[in-house]
Amino acid sequence: MQLQDDPRFLAAIAQFNAGEFYDAGDAFEELFFEAVRDEVELVRVMLQVSVGAYHADTGQRRPAVERLEEALLAIDRVTNDRGYDLVRLRGDIKGLMREIRAGRVVNWPRVRLRGGPTNLS
Repeated sequence: MQLQDDPRFLAAIAQFNAGEFYDAGDAFEELFFEAVRDEVELVRVMLQVSVGAYHADTGQRRPAVERLEEALLAIDRVTNDRGYDLVRLRGDIKGLMREIRAGRVVNWPRVRLRGGPTNLS
């Protein structure tokens, strides 16, 4: 089964988009340990963004920024984005890092398919 069709991956995206960052992170972590070939970096991006969002929401600014920096590095290594808009996500992450560093409340982006609506909830 392709990663983008895996119900667990789709559920984790939906959890992230619903603001359930801890649960999304757990789901992405499970998928990360099963990922192969070009799936690894895409799952790593989603895992790091989820964990970064969780840390930011719990007031842990430094770990949040560190995880988001890891997500940016992983985005550069993705060779198959499976239709997800990583260009937009990269820009969103950079803006969020500025907000987190400034101690402001952030509005988390949704993970989206390129040229389409938000994937799942």
